[in-house]
Amino acid sequence: MRIVVTQDHESFNRRSAREIAGQIRNKPDSVLGFATGNTTEGVYRELVSLHREGQLDFGHVSSFVLDEYEGAFLANPASCAARMTAQLFGQVNMQKNHVYLMESTATDLDRVCAEYEVQIRKSGGIDLQILGIGTNGHIAFNEPGTAFHSITRVVNVGEQTRTARAGMFSASGEVPRKGVTMGIKTIMNAGRILLLAKGADKAGIIRETLLGPVDAKVPASVLQLHPFLTVILDTQASKELNLSFAEE
Repeated sequence: MRIVVTQDHESFNRRSAREIAGQIRNKPDSVLGFATGNTTEGVYRELVSLHREGQLDFGHVSSFVLDEYEGAFLANPASCAARMTAQLFGQVNMQKNHVYLMESTATDLDRVCAEYEVQIRKSGGIDLQILGIGTNGHIAFNEPGTAFHSITRVVNVGEQTRTARAGMFSASGEVPRKGVTMGIKTIMNAGRILLLAKGADKAGIIRETLLGPVDAKVPASVLQLHPFLTVILDTQASKELNLSFAEE
């Protein structure tokens, strides 16, 4: 496990983007797993800037989105697919046939999930999976109690997630109660994992995730077992780890 602590949000975004850019430069045809949310939005802005400056080529990159809400797809600006397209995919030279999304408007979501797992394998597996984390330790839509052997599947969206996304869907009652998500086993099969967290509200769960026991009650704690885990935090998110500013 490698932990990087950055001074503020701007340096957090730059350092996180540098980690992702390094993966692409080292392997131009990298397969990347992308998370959505407030934590990653600034990171993707930095990646777009690098691309526009001619410093980063997405032409051979393949991408998989981590999760999606039932019934929400590209036409819905609150969907994960639409947000990733607006924030990154549509801003760089990523080939459309290399962008894999969960079509959660389909009638058979179990089939969608099974086919997503197959496509990940056909693509050679995910080289770098980018993750955020919820204050209860959820990663993707894998809520506390999720089995570590879980794969891509249909799930109930946790109330914490629904509340956090209420502004995007106008009100919490409009946030779908079901979704599709990569499972914990799917995530752990990635060659490398990049866990991103910022803000004081994440400090407690970061301590539990990185220093506590590996327990399904804190889904993200399983990341301790991954051989190539990089964690990037701002000083607020790292404050319960007793680490000083340590940006590389």
